[in-house]
Amino acid sequence: MSLRRLIQSKTGNDIRRCMGCEICSKVNSADQDLPLFSLIQLILLDDEEVLTSRTVWSDEILVKASNACVREFKMDEVLLVLREEAVRRGLV
Repeated sequence: MSLRRLIQSKTGNDIRRCMGCEICSKVNSADQDLPLFSLIQLILLDDEEVLTSRTVWSDEILVKASNACVREFKMDEVLLVLREEAVRRGLV
């Protein structure tokens, strides 16, 4: 199953709803390696790199991500699914 479909099945969030405004990328932390918008793009490309990104594992980003999207896309839920999937695949 693709990462996009996994996220949609577990959260109801369809990552394709992203309109590419990059407002979510204003959420940042010293321990992140990719902006949230880049994570979305990697998910759409089904790139496994997203699962090992420091951004996914940043607790500070997780807290801030719940209000990161102007379209009310729940990025915190996406991050939790990505964490769970990384553990399931044995990547962390």
